[in-house]
Amino acid sequence: MKKSIIILLTFVLTCSIFPSAKAADTAHAAAPIDPLVYQQMLGKGMDVDWCKTAAGMSLYRSDVPKDFKQAGISHVRIRVKDEATAGVLALLERQVSDCLETGLIPIIAYQADELKKDPSDKNLRRVEAWWRTVSEHFQDESFLLSFDLIIEVTDALKNQPERLNEIYERLVSVVRESNPERIVMISPRLRSDATYLRDLTIPSAANGYLMAEWHFYASGPSKENPRKLWTSGTAEEKALIQEKIDLALQWQEETGVPTWVGAWMPGNYNEGNTYTVDEQVAFASYMTQSLTDAGIPFAINADSHFYDREQHKWLEDMQPVFMAIYGAQALPFQDVPEGAWYQSAVSYVYRRQLFSGISATIFSPQHAMTRQQMWMVMARLKNVRPQSMEEARQWAVSTGLSDGSNPMTEVTRQQMVTFLWRLSGSRDTQNTLDQYNDFTEIAPYATKAMGWAVEKGLLSGTTPHTLTPNGAVTRAQAAVILARYDAIL
Repeated sequence: MKKSIIILLTFVLTCSIFPSAKAADTAHAAAPIDPLVYQQMLGKGMDVDWCKTAAGMSLYRSDVPKDFKQAGISHVRIRVKDEATAGVLALLERQVSDCLETGLIPIIAYQADELKKDPSDKNLRRVEAWWRTVSEHFQDESFLLSFDLIIEVTDALKNQPERLNEIYERLVSVVRESNPERIVMISPRLRSDATYLRDLTIPSAANGYLMAEWHFYASGPSKENPRKLWTSGTAEEKALIQEKIDLALQWQEETGVPTWVGAWMPGNYNEGNTYTVDEQVAFASYMTQSLTDAGIPFAINADSHFYDREQHKWLEDMQPVFMAIYGAQALPFQDVPEGAWYQSAVSYVYRRQLFSGISATIFSPQHAMTRQQMWMVMARLKNVRPQSMEEARQWAVSTGLSDGSNPMTEVTRQQMVTFLWRLSGSRDTQNTLDQYNDFTEIAPYATKAMGWAVEKGLLSGTTPHTLTPNGAVTRAQAAVILARYDAIL
């Protein structure tokens, strides 16, 4: 009980210094941070290769962390594989500084490949030297910066739990020479599997500033591998995820050491990329919710799958997956103001890729939609991706959605809800709509569809006494109706 009170007070005091993990002046975190508080601050992050690959290093710009922060990312795991040369340290220092200035929490993670392949004393001394150099270089930096000692324990070292504990004992001691109160992270063997958290020994120099990094699905799910199987999200597939989370929570409870998932991937990008965007969204949504419910922060693997480093912008085709993980991203449209009645609906259609703006920065919410544009939207709702408006028209005709006539005319309110009504199975309704003065203007084909739409809350009157069935549907109105349709399914 006493420990809980102390932790709570620490959290309150820390929050008074840092109002939230999104604060802009987090670069000035001069006081040590309790690992339990740090765990809550980490939130949703991303693995980055800014200091690992040649492309990552050469294409890095100081405004990149700002892009990440504005997109809803709270921390970055900066992976490093090279020796701690003056050039590497200078680049790392620049990246850490850029992150802190924009309110992004940086974690330096070292690859230590040679040590994993051959965990000899010679290779351990090299890694000790690396961390001594890095920790001394950053000893006066904000306590928001943390050190992840070894990225994913693989190769020969994965089968030597006793040796791994010896290595952590020595590496933590090295860091503590210059950083007695900075958070350091250790990870279990066999690719940081939560099952083997139980094999870890807490280093004697941990000093209360220790976390454990573990991960799963770091290279994405699989449609064949039973250990990381994900097809449609069956109960058995979800249980695989929950099993690892439960193991981590149990270890946290037993040791008092908080954990963090340092890498998971929404698709098998490096192994064929065989999951559709919708399948990735389903997997990512479940993973995100499960880890969030457990209070375990995580980082997504990795930046190059979501961010165009040459153009310095987020990849359009990955937005549905990105937004399933990080939530509603700031829209790129200049004419969708914050708090507009249609803003969340525009976010929905943009995330689902049902339709976008008329340009990269203009949504044109009051502009009417045409029938052919609506056929394209309906096809996308059914996970069909026509390559042209003509293909969308042919699909609409073949499915009985529309007769395919007048593709360039503005779609009306009654036509749009009729399309949705037919998509949902042409359900019956007893709603006659005679409470509206203009109900006689509803076409015979749309009578039940309009009644169903009003009954389900998809459509409301343009006034308390009118429905305006022949009125054109604006892009903002279409977005709202589609978001409501998604909510009732």
